[in-house]
Amino acid sequence: MTPTDLVILAGSAAVVALMIGVAALLGFRQTARLDEAELGRLAAAEGVRIENAVLDARGRSALALLAGGKVLIARVMADGVSARVAAREAVKLRIAGGRLRIALADLGFAPLSLRFKDEAPDWLRALALAGENN
Repeated sequence: MTPTDLVILAGSAAVVALMIGVAALLGFRQTARLDEAELGRLAAAEGVRIENAVLDARGRSALALLAGGKVLIARVMADGVSARVAAREAVKLRIAGGRLRIALADLGFAPLSLRFKDEAPDWLRALALAGENN
C-alpha cells in the first residue's frame, strides 16, 4: 500500500466517522412506539372508535377491533407508524406460541407478528376462531 493509499483510506475513515457522529446527534436511533393513545389517535383519524385492542409487548405493533365491524392494524416503521383499516373478513388471524400472526388480503401490507405481554385476550381468541370457521 502506498502512502497515497493510506491518506485516502484515513480520509475515508474520518468522513465515515463524521457521518456516524452527525447521525447520532440527529437521533438516528429514535423509533416510534405504539401505545393506547397513539392507537386512539389513529382510529380517530379514520373517524372510528376502538372497541378492543391488543398491543405488542415491545410497542411495535397493534391490532384494534373497531366499531362498525372493521379492524385496525398498526406497525412501527422507523420513526413513524403505518396503519391499515380493513374489514374483519380481509384479515386472517392465527394465535400460536404467545404470538398473533396477522395476514391481510392487501399485499401492500406485509404480514405482521405481534407478541403478547401476557396471553391473548378472550375477544381476540373468539375473533381468530370466527375467521377460521368462515
